[in-house]
Amino acid sequence: MAKGAGEAGENPLVPNAKLRQMYTMMLEARTLEKALEKRATAKGKRRGATIRGQEAVRVSTAIDLGADDLVSDGAVTGGMGLILGGDAGSLLRGLSRAKDMQEKALRDAGATRLLRVSSDAEERLRLAVGAALALKAQGRRGVVVVYAGKGEVSPAAWRRILGPAGELDLPVIFVVLPRTGAPKKGDETAELCGVARKVGVPGMPVDACDAVALYRVVQESLGRTRNGDGAVLIESIVWRPEGRRSGVDDPLEHLEESLLARRICTPAWFRQARKAADRRLRARPRESKK
Repeated sequence: MAKGAGEAGENPLVPNAKLRQMYTMMLEARTLEKALEKRATAKGKRRGATIRGQEAVRVSTAIDLGADDLVSDGAVTGGMGLILGGDAGSLLRGLSRAKDMQEKALRDAGATRLLRVSSDAEERLRLAVGAALALKAQGRRGVVVVYAGKGEVSPAAWRRILGPAGELDLPVIFVVLPRTGAPKKGDETAELCGVARKVGVPGMPVDACDAVALYRVVQESLGRTRNGDGAVLIESIVWRPEGRRSGVDDPLEHLEESLLARRICTPAWFRQARKAADRRLRARPRESKK
């Protein structure tokens, strides 16, 4: 199977090479999160924050960010540190330290685009808007991607934050994350998209499990914000799989099934990808640049 551009039948908007890259990053993030959880359990500690179940949203929104782009998040997680360029082995070791050292561990591992982490979602959104205003004032083409969980911020607070971002055409993409764990009432609605549209900010609902659809929406949004057309809100929607009374689809399995069905990857390729992810975790940390 060829791996270069121009493979037969591929979608030029999302090349097959990009799909394989996205799957690999989602897999490696999942592998790291599992390893961190296992270490915490072995030490009798409570599991820290995780992006498990959010891999499609996280990877699709961050995989193509550049040097001038910034990310605002509500917690320190190994998976997000890896997606932002951190070394898997270094993150596994660093995030096993005391909690007050973990944000430094992300930066030491190479995840340098991250703004100051804040668990206060409304404060985090306001800081992201401020960072976007600074980027615009400096004439840079950077974009701020800020994450907030569904239900973390009230619709009224969203209006207060989205209004100025829209009026000032700020380069910021607001990403509403799916809840972790079991689905709850309201997860299948796009309430915040309606809030955004009322204040002049495009609001786009996307299946939280569909990495390909998310990636296409993100590329359109990045083009908009980089060209000076202002803020965008992307709301992750969780649909209950047909025939199930509970539970949600797994984004990693969803993408794997799609790649197999479209013959973009083979079972052997997936086996090698899993082995490579395990090897990277066991590898010695990269030497820091002086």
